[in-house]
Amino acid sequence: MSISEGGSLSALQIANHGKDRYPTPMANAEKLILEASELAGAISNHERGLCGFGPVHELAGCPPVRSELADAGLCLYALGNKLQIDPIAAMRQLVDNDRRRFG
Repeated sequence: MSISEGGSLSALQIANHGKDRYPTPMANAEKLILEASELAGAISNHERGLCGFGPVHELAGCPPVRSELADAGLCLYALGNKLQIDPIAAMRQLVDNDRRRFG
């Protein structure tokens, strides 16, 4: 597996921290769940006007939402590195092979 930009950024963040605090796939997967929850909380706070960044602004420009999305993404790529699966390649395979229809 070649490491994607997301995988490289995740590895750089771990190196900058000096230690991988979630060294196993299971520990990393559990951390991903926590990060997704924090992202949902940031979105909820934004929607209720509680994000702490002044007057109404777009969701895409909300600093806590951007930060939590970045944390979740880095965590996902760290897990992908541990599993030796590029998340983009896995998503592409799923989309290309998904024949389900809804509605």
